[in-house]
Amino acid sequence: PHPVFGDTLIAGTTSWSGNRYAEVFGTSFGWSRVFPMKKKSDAHEGLSLLFQRDGVPPACIVDGSKEQVHGEFRRKLKEASCQLKQTEPYSPWQNAAEGTIRELKRGAGRKMIKSGSPKKLWDDCLELESYIRSNTAHDIYMLKGEVPETIMSGETSDISQFCELEWYEWVKFRDTAVQFPDDDLILGRYLGPSIDVGPALTAKILKMNGEVVHRSTYRGLTP
Repeated sequence: PHPVFGDTLIAGTTSWSGNRYAEVFGTSFGWSRVFPMKKKSDAHEGLSLLFQRDGVPPACIVDGSKEQVHGEFRRKLKEASCQLKQTEPYSPWQNAAEGTIRELKRGAGRKMIKSGSPKKLWDDCLELESYIRSNTAHDIYMLKGEVPETIMSGETSDISQFCELEWYEWVKFRDTAVQFPDDDLILGRYLGPSIDVGPALTAKILKMNGEVVHRSTYRGLTP
């Protein structure tokens, strides 16, 4: 039920999956979503995922960039009956997504520095940070004590996927590639939830060989 602001983030490092950009959607009360992408022209793919996962807002407010006001992006907004609004040129303060990107960069940067994770994992960390911020209470009057996710969806926020493990934390998970008699419980690093893979609580896990797998059975390390 709330208008959504959109903007494109440009990263200085190409991620492990080949992403150099991210389409970021946010609101004035702290809700956000991040969709990493390889090219700027893929911005409309992030819009499709937003519509499928979270719904269609009444309006999408963007700056005058070509990938957001022309072509597939504009067509998909029109088909979904989502009004396209543009901010005034050279007025970044009119786009709440600019502030959203700043806060997401700050939060993800702290997590990556604290954990010592490689720069090439920035897209996964940014995606996780957007979910954490959307499910965290902020000192914003419009929230009235709720979290942004509850205000946006109208349902009680479920933080099960985001509260059990920290970014890049060591985990143990079952790996089917391990042969008998070796232990099939091996070490990995937690990279956040897998939204479109498997059941609820499925996670992205980085293996020691650099491969990322999706598993629903994993646990943090015990003392």
